[in-house]
Parts: sequence; structure tokens; C-alpha cells
Amino acid sequence: MFERFLALAAARPEAVALIDGGTGGVTSRAGLASRIDELAALFADAGFRANDIVAIQLPNSVDLIAALGAVLKNKLVAILIDRDATDSEVGKVLDHFEARGLVNQAGISTRTAARPNLPAGARLIKLTSGSTGMPKGIVATEANLIADAVNICETMDIRPDDINLGAIPMSHSYGFSNLVSPLFVQGTAVVISNDYLPQSVLTLCNRFSCTVAPLIPMVFDHLITAGAGEFETVRTFLSAGAPLPPVVSRKFRERFGIPIHTFYGCSECGGITYDRAGAAVERGTVGRAMENVTLTSKRGRLTVSGANVALGYLHDATTFQPFDDGVFVTDDLVDVREDGEIAITGRASELINTAGKKVNPREVEQVLLQIEGVREAKVYGEPAGARGDVVAAAVVANPDVTREQIRAFCLSHLSPHKVPRIVKLIESIPVDERGKVKRAALAAL
Repeated sequence: MFERFLALAAARPEAVALIDGGTGGVTSRAGLASRIDELAALFADAGFRANDIVAIQLPNSVDLIAALGAVLKNKLVAILIDRDATDSEVGKVLDHFEARGLVNQAGISTRTAARPNLPAGARLIKLTSGSTGMPKGIVATEANLIADAVNICETMDIRPDDINLGAIPMSHSYGFSNLVSPLFVQGTAVVISNDYLPQSVLTLCNRFSCTVAPLIPMVFDHLITAGAGEFETVRTFLSAGAPLPPVVSRKFRERFGIPIHTFYGCSECGGITYDRAGAAVERGTVGRAMENVTLTSKRGRLTVSGANVALGYLHDATTFQPFDDGVFVTDDLVDVREDGEIAITGRASELINTAGKKVNPREVEQVLLQIEGVREAKVYGEPAGARGDVVAAAVVANPDVTREQIRAFCLSHLSPHKVPRIVKLIESIPVDERGKVKRAALAAL
């Protein structure tokens, strides 16, 4: 990837690479290449050698992208850590994976560490939650990252002369794949921001003539009611990171006259499907397979194969688990429609076991959303001792909607074991900064 960017910088050194959304300052390709060289020299001076793990915790910035470039140049292995992670959380990651150093806003620091058990070609480790509470790492090569970038740019028609709005965190898989990778692989410029506020998103897009805006569902929802203003230059709106509610898709399209394109993927393989036509969630799907990605269904679970699929999981510094034959089996239950569009019907890990019977939360949610006055619904299982779990529903609804009405409607549309025994009427579904539902927060309500 670094060699590709060097070639782009050599061909057009003056071309814009990055724009600071706050100051308007511009970093050219040549300027970014120079900053990468500076950080690569600092890494070497600090004693980092090829295949050492370096953790990076920075907000969206020139230095975050330059640090990634320096990792690529020096053949190190990067771990991207959320910009809001606490010192304690960062320390656990460093210890868990035997990282040799950390790059943050305080600078570059080193630490004593054993050599981890990394597969050949490892270049990036994406963090995901582990079942024990400790993170596990998804190990990707440069070839994986380049393949994903090519798939994304080809499928989404992201061009070298486009300007990407860079508000989503680049330390997350979505931001890395849609902002950092297209810059390195084909030179697509990025407007850097750390601000999700709807008026800021609108202003930055118009001020810097952004043509592509990757965002999360929560931002689209806020934009609908954010007041006056129109997007003047954005050609493509992308939504990923969490499911986009159909009502948000419809209202955004009606408000701005532009459809939202759903992008479905995961850290293990990057892009999986894309909604080329727009408004796929209103049809109940997440679009069709990305270019160069092969999708099949294995016992109802979606299986992904392609050059974009990562090598496997690094559970800790000594335990690497490769994916079988370069194929990743997702946890998503799917229905493949005749036109090739993929409908996600649930997650295998979220099936609720209630007295020995399995309940798909998505099925119950679809029934809840048919109730007049219900705006949002999240169904999940709450522990109930020997019975297993009971079906619980957190519902955002108009004030005149009652628990009794909800249960009565469900009883008329669902088998008794699928009817929520617990109904929580709340003002909003708790979500994280990516718009993903906080299940622990639901249970604590």
C-alpha cells in the first residue's frame, strides 16, 4: 500500500491528500509522504524492527494516517485502538498482544515485549470483542487490505478525484476501509473531522465539496431533523457500522432527495455487500455481493470468500487461529433472494433459547414495528434461571402505546413462546458512537 501511495505522490506531488476540516489546512500527497518518512525514521530510532507490533491511538488526523504509512514503510504491525479508550483499556491491549510500543498524542513510547506468534505477512490487527471480555485481534495482510480497497472503490464507484468526508473514526474497520485505504491505494482525498454533529457534517461537505459521505445510522437520523440546509455536492451517502432503520432511510431520502446506500461488512473481511441502487433497507436487504467477493450460505449462515478475507484471529500473543481455507463464516443468518440481494434475518449468537425453543429476535422486532406508534424496537434475551432466557423487548413508542397493547398485538401475530414477557417502554435505544445497540445497557434498564 505504501508503494502505491509513493507512486501516486511521485506522479502528482501537489495533489490534495488531506484537508483539515477545522482549519482548512491542506496536506498534499508530497507533504503526507514527507510526514510518513519522518515518523518511519522515529520508529527506527526508537528501536522498532520489522514485524514488531505498534499500537496506534490517535483521533482522525494527519498523524494517524502518517503513522499507518510509517508502519507500512517499516514493515511493522499496527493495532488500531479506539481514540476514546481509557489508559487502562490501552494497557490491557498492549499486554495482551505483547505490543512493543504505542503512538498517541503524547508521542511514541516503547516497552519490553516478547515476540508474538504472528503469521507471515501480518500488517494490521483489528480489535474485536472476545467472549471472555479480553479483545481478540483480526490479522490482515497488505494484500487483504488492498483487495478490500479495490473492491470498495470499484463497487461504490469511489474515484481518485472524489473527496471523502472523514468524520467516522479511522481507527475502526469502517473508517479504515473507506477513508484510509482509498487514499493510499488510489489517492482519494479525505476531509478530516472528529465531529458527528449534523450541522458540522452538512457544513464540511458543502465547504470542501465532498462527493462521498460515509456515515452511521445515528447521524442520518439526526440530519433529518437538524434544520435548514441542503447537501450541495455529495453524490453518494454510505451507511454502515450498525443496521439502518428503514424509516430513517425513507425520511432522509424524502428530506434530501438522495438515497442512502447500505454498506454491510465486518472486520474479518471488510466489505461484504453493497446497495448499488440505494434504499435497500426499505426493501429489507443490504444489497448484493461486493465486486470480487463470493457469498454462499452454510446452514443459514453467510460465508464470505475472496482476497479481502483476513488470515484469522490472534486470541493473545501466543495463540493464532487461522480461518479455514481463507473463508470466513459470519454469525449472520441470511436469506439470498432471487435477484441476488441479501436479507439478514438474524444472528446465530443472538437466538434466544427460551425453555428449549429458539426465538429469532429479528422476527419479533418486525412484528413490533407494525404496531401503530412504535418507532423503534430491540428484542433480546434476559436470563430466567432454569428456563433459559425470556424474550424481552425495549420499545420506543408514542406516549399512548401501552405494554398491554404491545403484548396483545404480538399474541395475535406470534407463537406464545415468541411473545415478549418483558416490555420496556423507553425514550431511545442506547447506542455507542457507531450507532450499535448497547445490549448490556438494555438489560440494565
